[in-house]
Amino acid sequence: MDSTRLAILDCHQHFFDARRFRYPVFEARSTGFEALVGDYGALPRVYLPENYVQDTEGLNIVETVWAEFISDDPVQEVRWANNLADATARPKGLIARVDFLDPDLDRILDEYASMGHVRCVRQHLGWHPTNPALRFAARPDLLSDDAWQGRVATLRGSGLVCELEVFSSQLRDFVPVAAAYPDIQFVLPVMGWPLDLTHDGHEDWKRGLAALSMCSNVSVKIFGMECIFGIRWTIPQVRPWILETIEMFGPARCMFASHMPICTLACSIQQLYDAYVQIIADFSVAEKRQILSDTAANIYRLV
Repeated sequence: MDSTRLAILDCHQHFFDARRFRYPVFEARSTGFEALVGDYGALPRVYLPENYVQDTEGLNIVETVWAEFISDDPVQEVRWANNLADATARPKGLIARVDFLDPDLDRILDEYASMGHVRCVRQHLGWHPTNPALRFAARPDLLSDDAWQGRVATLRGSGLVCELEVFSSQLRDFVPVAAAYPDIQFVLPVMGWPLDLTHDGHEDWKRGLAALSMCSNVSVKIFGMECIFGIRWTIPQVRPWILETIEMFGPARCMFASHMPICTLACSIQQLYDAYVQIIADFSVAEKRQILSDTAANIYRLV
């Protein structure tokens, strides 16, 4: 069974339009973004559903989930994406940006609630312990901050998923947050974003991820190989990390995504999904369906 036949729900892709919005990473060279993905000069400044359809030709992509692209007007960016979804039926769901310490959080969440396709909110909390270019939060201690944690409670009863983007060194701090809110669905992107690819770093990442996997309200998105391993990543290189992630969380809490169009800095989306399918070749058909589509459909309420 190859990647052209399997139904795919691409649960992390971007549309953006630099003619409409200001994206700081396009306004000036971002050392942080470049540290993650390398030279990103080849990325288009406008990427829309019609571009995605062309780029994904041959794949059976049934639905997508759009993620904000760090514009300087996140609410309007989400409103624009919501209008795209109404007009084109793609994306099906939206991931909107929040700051849980924003004084206007309640108003922003109300605005998101008024948009029919918002399924998830996310905050960028990545804080590299030694590299200042890879610090995307206001402070390194937000996960353990009582005020910040208290504001996460605003999601209770909203039906919104909470996605927290962290590095592997922060996984242990994620655990008490997820444990404190068992009634909120959390998503961990980029496989917990390993920073140290040495043997010791791998073992440390596994320990942190295993602790988080004990929280049944946390699911994990597997994507961003170009961010973790660089644009020349290989299947033998990424296979053990992906399989260990699935072993810890189980197929019902794991989902593959593309990171389009950023993943194309390394390979085509067809090559990416071919790699995913090769890595899970020994899984049952039901397990493959979970990881490629069903888990994301359930987590983001797209069923």
